Amino acid sequence: LGAGPAAAQSSGDLLFNGFILGSCTVTVGVAGTLELDGDGDQLSSQNPGGAPATATIVTTSIGYRVDVDPPAAFTLEPTGGGTGVTFSASYSATGATILNNILAGLLSILGIGTTNLSVHASADRGDAFPPGEYQMPVTVTCLSIL
Repeated sequence: LGAGPAAAQSSGDLLFNGFILGSCTVTVGVAGTLELDGDGDQLSSQNPGGAPATATIVTTSIGYRVDVDPPAAFTLEPTGGGTGVTFSASYSATGATILNNILAGLLSILGIGTTNLSVHASADRGDAFPPGEYQMPVTVTCLSIL
C-alpha cells in the first residue's frame, strides 16, 4: 500500500471585539469648615481654623475636565445671614492632575488616574454675619471634552 495524499489542513483566527468607554467618577470626601474672620464679615475655609472640602476624581481615559461651581447661596443660614453676600471658591489638585488655586468656574483638564481635589470657599458681606449655623454647597462635576 502506498501513502495517499495528505489531508489538507486549515486554520482561522477567531476575533474577539470589545469597547471600553472612558469614565470619570467624582467621590465626595470630607466637608469643609468655614471660619469667621476677625472683622466678622467673611466666612471662609481659608481663615484660621477653617479647612477645605475634598473630593477624589478617577478618570480612565483622556478627554475629561473638572468643573467646580462656586456657591450661589447658603443652604442653611440664620435669618438675614444671606443678605448682601458675595460667594467665591477655588480649587487645587494633586495626583494625576496638578493644579494650584484655580478660581471656581474655570474648567481644568484632568489627567488619567486619581486626582485629589481640595476646594476652598468663602462668603463675604459688607457688615458682620449674624450668629448661627451656615452651610453652602460647592458642586464638582466631571465633564467630557469629546
